[in-house]
Amino acid sequence: MQIAIIEDDLILRENIEIFFSMYPDIEVSISACSIERFLEQSQTVSSEPYIVFIDVGLPGISGIEGISKVRRQFNNTHIVMISGTCNEESIWEAIKAGANGYLLKPLSLKKLVEQIDIIKNNGALISPEIASMLFSKISQQPQEKKINAEELLTKRELDVMDYLLKGLSYKEIAEKLYISYTTVNDHVKKIYHKLGINSKGELLALFIH
Repeated sequence: MQIAIIEDDLILRENIEIFFSMYPDIEVSISACSIERFLEQSQTVSSEPYIVFIDVGLPGISGIEGISKVRRQFNNTHIVMISGTCNEESIWEAIKAGANGYLLKPLSLKKLVEQIDIIKNNGALISPEIASMLFSKISQQPQEKKINAEELLTKRELDVMDYLLKGLSYKEIAEKLYISYTTVNDHVKKIYHKLGINSKGELLALFIH
């Protein structure tokens, strides 16, 4: 698996690189101090990284502004933001821009490797503090948003959507609903189609806009 790191803290970036080098199935294909440097280096790689970790507070183009630029370069990559502060506005903006996850510093590198499996199973990589804030925000949204979803989706699709909004992976949803992983995947495709969206980030954005 190839990953990319965009982090202006040189020591942290090097520590992440060194740590991941101990895992033969993980390769850091791009390591950059800014979005601008990332875009330059992206021209030299043969395949897109599976995950791109982006620091929110980058010099030049900010991490949040950089989400769309990274997405244009690598359409299918998973984008996970890294931040030293739990800033509510930044979190919402990142999710609306298409981020797949949001982690707070200090990072537990050993835990990070374990959590990468969450993304591989279509889960959202979100720090517990942010997950709590996110779910609280969703629960406060106007009832009409939930009613609109109820009009478009079947009961089973609503169940799957609720678990998606709580950050569960496809595997975890399958276990909760006693259905197969493939069935969960089929339900998610139908949910996205009916709601006119293409990603989990867009689904979250529907409920926090």
